[in-house]
Amino acid sequence: MIDGYSQRNRAHNHGILGLWWNWTIGVGSLTAVIFLGMLISKVWLPLVAFGIDIALLAYVRRNRVAEHLVCCLIPFIAMRAMFWSAAIMVAINFMNTHWFPHDYFDSQFSNPSIPYITILIVAPVTMLVTIFAILRGRRLNFCAECRMRHGSSVERGLLGNIFSQEASFQMRVLFWMSLGVSIVSWLYYAFCYINTDINRPDSFFFRWVPVLLFAGTLGYFGVRYVSLWQYYCQTVDGGADWGHGRFTLLRYIVMWKDSILLVAPDCGTGDDIPGDMRLDTPVKIRLPYRERMTAADSMAYFRNLSNMDDVRIRFMYLNTNFNTDSNIFHYACFVDAPDLDGSRLKGEWYTLPQIQRMSGENRVAPALTAEINRIYTVSMAWKTYDRKGRRLYDIKHYRPTFRLRDFPKWDVDLNDPNWLFVAQFNEDSRFYRLKRLWRKYVNGIGE
Repeated sequence: MIDGYSQRNRAHNHGILGLWWNWTIGVGSLTAVIFLGMLISKVWLPLVAFGIDIALLAYVRRNRVAEHLVCCLIPFIAMRAMFWSAAIMVAINFMNTHWFPHDYFDSQFSNPSIPYITILIVAPVTMLVTIFAILRGRRLNFCAECRMRHGSSVERGLLGNIFSQEASFQMRVLFWMSLGVSIVSWLYYAFCYINTDINRPDSFFFRWVPVLLFAGTLGYFGVRYVSLWQYYCQTVDGGADWGHGRFTLLRYIVMWKDSILLVAPDCGTGDDIPGDMRLDTPVKIRLPYRERMTAADSMAYFRNLSNMDDVRIRFMYLNTNFNTDSNIFHYACFVDAPDLDGSRLKGEWYTLPQIQRMSGENRVAPALTAEINRIYTVSMAWKTYDRKGRRLYDIKHYRPTFRLRDFPKWDVDLNDPNWLFVAQFNEDSRFYRLKRLWRKYVNGIGE
């Protein structure tokens, strides 16, 4: 059996170095199509592109069930760019057939033997797909589904934070890379290219420029991630930071009616867990790693920490971070009165509007924000739709009232990821039925 250190070290090695490999797979696939565009027939090139697109889809899907996960955002963007590029190639090939009327085209700009230059399609399409992903940010469906399956980056440990930061950085590099290639290739095409054949300068700009640029990024990201991996091995993995060891963390959110008890970290109850100085729950404890936590054990830990007996505890959900050897159990605790006399708890009661305002000012711990978002998202989805995303009411876009004081009465499983998918994909969302078929038969939750 692999011990905790080896398992954690293996997960981090695979995750950090896997970012370089995913860049190689994603951007390398796009570069390969550009390179092959000068070697094979333009009629068959779209079929090759569609084949690579299917291979990328299989690669992204396989990562979802892999033992050690890696952020596959770049292969996903490459997959989308490959699909639309291939579709444009098919359309151009069709316009060069005898079935399509040619009266609208100037013959001097048309060459049936070279109907298109591959880089003039792939580079702009990649740029557009990437800028769309950047603008969508956390709202991008691919990233939203990742959070539904694995939780927010703050709940996923060190690798979760690395994936979040590096995915954003890689997208920006890919955008500027594709933008630069698009500008250079189109300027050369407009002012220097003669539409008769492909000579050596044409081959350099249309084939070798993206290849050399891709090779340069491989070297850059290789050095970047090897350095990051070495830093982890020498500093983080050997340090005493609680967040990178083999542990189980219990977090208790104390609620009274529509208020939540919050406190500054230096006034909390339980272990002195290092972290930021933003407001958070006063009750949390770090334990040696445990796969399961019984209701009796969770109640016993809370009583020892708070010296309170008259409470009701409800399990909310479980997060397992990407280390595969650490987890977080989230609980809600309901008290009947705001008086904390006689207990070990300290802090002040805050309503949800107050917490929302302080969260916008970056005064609330991200873990607490993620927990409140989970409660609200799952509860509202459960109150509005059935498990398949169909409306419970005949009023489109109807939203029931959300009151925190009603939370103890709601019979909904916050640990069920299906409700997170329902909140994102439901009968009130655009193209609901089409998305439902896609998720069911291509990349659904039941994989």
